[in-house]
Amino acid sequence: MKPAITKSVFPLAQKWHLPLIVISALVAYLGTLGHGFVLDDVAVIDQNSFVKQGFKGIPHLLNTFYWQGYWNSNAGLYRPLSLITFAIEYQFSKNNPMIHHFFNVVYYVIICCLLYKVLVKWFVKLDAGIILLITLLFVVHPIHTEVVANIKSRDELLALLFFLLSANAFKAGNTKSILLSSFYFLLSLFAKEGALMLLPVLLIYVHVTSNFKPLQVFKTFAPFFVVSGIWLLIHQYVIQHGPTVITYSYSDNSLIAAHSVIEQKATAFSILARYFVKLIFPYQMSYDYSFNQIPIVGLFSIGALAGIMMLGALVYFCIKFYRKDAFITIAIAFILFPLLLTCNLLFNIGATAADRFLFVSSIGSCMLLVYLPYLLIKNVEQRSLIKYCVVVFSAVFIIMTINRNKVWKSDFTLFESDVTVSENSARTHYNYGTGLMNRSKDPADKTMADAKNELTAAVTIDPGYYDALINLGAVHTKQKAYPEALAVYRQALKLSPESSLLAGNMGEAFYRNNQMDSAILYFNNAHRLGNHNLESYNILGTIYFTKKDYVQACKVFEEGITTTKDSTSSNLYMNYGNALAMSNRDPEAIKALERSYELNSKNPQALYFIAITYNKMGDTLNANKYYREFKQLNP
Repeated sequence: MKPAITKSVFPLAQKWHLPLIVISALVAYLGTLGHGFVLDDVAVIDQNSFVKQGFKGIPHLLNTFYWQGYWNSNAGLYRPLSLITFAIEYQFSKNNPMIHHFFNVVYYVIICCLLYKVLVKWFVKLDAGIILLITLLFVVHPIHTEVVANIKSRDELLALLFFLLSANAFKAGNTKSILLSSFYFLLSLFAKEGALMLLPVLLIYVHVTSNFKPLQVFKTFAPFFVVSGIWLLIHQYVIQHGPTVITYSYSDNSLIAAHSVIEQKATAFSILARYFVKLIFPYQMSYDYSFNQIPIVGLFSIGALAGIMMLGALVYFCIKFYRKDAFITIAIAFILFPLLLTCNLLFNIGATAADRFLFVSSIGSCMLLVYLPYLLIKNVEQRSLIKYCVVVFSAVFIIMTINRNKVWKSDFTLFESDVTVSENSARTHYNYGTGLMNRSKDPADKTMADAKNELTAAVTIDPGYYDALINLGAVHTKQKAYPEALAVYRQALKLSPESSLLAGNMGEAFYRNNQMDSAILYFNNAHRLGNHNLESYNILGTIYFTKKDYVQACKVFEEGITTTKDSTSSNLYMNYGNALAMSNRDPEAIKALERSYELNSKNPQALYFIAITYNKMGDTLNANKYYREFKQLNP
């Protein structure tokens, strides 16, 4: 049972409700169509080997774990449905982020319309104007921007879309509708594992709005249990037949750094408190809340106590109104059940927190934000004032949403914006610092100086942040601060003594700092560990050449040509040719130098060295010929 509000609170003809919802969603998110690939979009689309095969890649996506088309790290996730949609879109429009953004907006519009239809269907006696206000508040809620603007979050969209299709199709006592509903629910599970926590919401709806006894409810939902079992078997088969599931570290989830289980759960409660507040008003949004943005707290901290009290209040009112008001019960169920898997309260997941985790829960918060005032205020005239408040609130939300969407335009715009929001996150400083480093055109400019400051901040927050140390060392190297670079690299060496990348970087830093013996040691170690960077062979060979060890120089240059994937380097062949010439292997030297010029005819220096080599051989005819060609190109 529930209070019936029969007088319209939003006097707009019901036939205009859906068009208004569609227009609001389009106004909020059409601006994302010009955005590029951001964050994990690269992993699920742009550099995903299976997705880039289009239709041919679909069988691989069905029998491999999530991410396998990009890397071989098994995170224990199986979400083929969103990847399949990406593959289909890629088949028709390659390397085009717009098509993927377009369909994200389309799916979101459908979700908003379905939400309205489901709520109208579930609460027939409730005024459709209230349902419209709830839906509009959901449509423009800024917390959704990560889900819609970030293509990768298609898994969130599809999971909710198919659940709403399942809820809309469900009719108790109608076998065909129940089977169709369970099929939609299966698709929801293939979109994202978290959809499993939406089944209790549907189950609670049936129980509190019907006279079914628990056994009847169980029999009604038997098809859902069957498809859930089928999904679980497929999920486990795929995961277990992949590499060992990775173990997350504190850099992924700060709670792992807690000293005790009590601290972990206390921090989880504090995260819940943040979530509950952000569901009402998203005062702070960021793409990242990793170490150490959300600090570890004790059980008696304000955050933990607030989370416990808020959770307790929601559970209390859910039980209190279980039979008295189905609307309140279901709203609270929408809030709590999706959060159970993502708040780190039951177990630690692969992230400390995320805005996208509130996507489904915001349905429940929007329901309560609109419904409770009308329930508590009996005076009809005063209720109309609340209507205007909701409209104003929605207007504020849509402005926040549009502004937040702009931040998701590219990696750099996102990094630049959110580093000021998540200022205690080592990852946000690392990402922004790396972005600045890559954008800098001059090692002495302000951009590079800012990059150094950001990367230093990342290392200060997390001294064990290996990637940040590597990039900070690279910045020092670019700025010719070689002793500082080596100090940073030594710190990184303690974390990863067998890193081929680090060995190569240290070799270059020693070389630039005129410590040639150390440079030789680290370059050789880098090559032994599998670092086949072309420039490292150039530098190492040049060091041997400078030391007049021409035989060893030839070996290094030759190894670089045969080993490195980028063996078409003009400079590498030119240096190899000079080393051969100094080793009195003149015919081989001429071949190498000719190859150098063939690869880069804009650099005539190779012609000059060919002329010198022929002259050394006593072949003045060819020496003069190549020298004339050199002078013509380099007067």
